[in-house]
Amino acid sequence: MPQPLSWIEEHFGKFDWRDDPARKGAVIVSGGWILQNIARIEPPFPLRDGHGRSIKLIPCHAHIADQLEAVLVELRDNALTHLINSFDGCWVTRHMSWDPGRALSHHSWGIAVDVNARRFPYGCKDKQDARLIAAFRRHGFEWGGDWSTPDPMHFEVVALPLPGDIDGMKIVVNDTLVSRCGRLVDGVAEGPLGPVAEALGATVTIHAEQRKIYVYGAQKGR
Repeated sequence: MPQPLSWIEEHFGKFDWRDDPARKGAVIVSGGWILQNIARIEPPFPLRDGHGRSIKLIPCHAHIADQLEAVLVELRDNALTHLINSFDGCWVTRHMSWDPGRALSHHSWGIAVDVNARRFPYGCKDKQDARLIAAFRRHGFEWGGDWSTPDPMHFEVVALPLPGDIDGMKIVVNDTLVSRCGRLVDGVAEGPLGPVAEALGATVTIHAEQRKIYVYGAQKGR
């Protein structure tokens, strides 16, 4: 499930808003939040929106810009760009489902992405390509198709990298320093630690304040 509003406001900030009188379901964000928080990234491969228009820049929250770009670069480098037929928006200041009676969509913070919306509309139980879902998950996004009311077009950030240099986080297996960790997703170490720990039958404990990840229960000789 997506993170609660308290987590979103803690990591991405609070803003004042009012309903847009010119567009039902849209909201207008006031103050300096947009200038301070919204970044724009250039897609690493050609993208088009649901109307076939070329997308030159993707506005998103600055704190997730690297994660979103990493997803797209991974798709490009693995010849999987065809998995995105339409890129249907990231930062869009609006209510959920454009319904003024509902809470703000997390798109309003620029931390969610919709892709292939026409093929995978809200409420549809069809699944996006597993390779696309995996690419987003590897970079801290959750797929909305797993929710109680599925939203298979939707990918949303639910985990951010730890502050500082993640590549500098040490890995300790059975009290022995063995390696460094590339990244964390939702409190779980992944690539290369995750697969290695699983293969060893180990459990992972994270001590962020120590900048260490402890792996316990690894079986020698496996």
